[in-house]
Amino acid sequence: MPVPATATGRRPAKRALIVAAVVVLLLAGGGVAWWALAEEGDAIDHVEVSGGKLVTDDSDAYEDCDDTDEYTYNDCDSDTDETYEFVYKITNEGDGPANYSVIVNAFDEDGDFVGQTYIGSTHLAAGKTDADKSEFNEYSEFEDKRELSDIASVKVAYVERVALAN
Repeated sequence: MPVPATATGRRPAKRALIVAAVVVLLLAGGGVAWWALAEEGDAIDHVEVSGGKLVTDDSDAYEDCDDTDEYTYNDCDSDTDETYEFVYKITNEGDGPANYSVIVNAFDEDGDFVGQTYIGSTHLAAGKTDADKSEFNEYSEFEDKRELSDIASVKVAYVERVALAN
């Protein structure tokens, strides 16, 4: 059987040209999107935390306390104060000022989740770093009746970077 002839010899070429143009536009759009998003990287890479350590302070909070007044229930607190301290460093690797909100998770020796805390930095200029100490303390909420002494390490869990207009 003979192969049927097309009405015009241009139709398959026109389709191929349209398909090629669509592919080129998609590749160009993907390249522009990658370039725009890859410039600042993942915000989680802007934050570092140290391993930290448990700090115990058993000194009196009120060395010169007076238990002779009518409010004796909290004058001379001699309980042991414990905190799990760690150092954080937030570096704005973007092109302009930004606010950072960071969730830091605590883990035990087996790598099981113990609890979390929040740190942040406001109006951090491009290229600048905010470094300080933070802590888990007696007011932190812990999973399954865990305690500060259960914390063995900390890790950045989530970072939100909000670019500012000025």
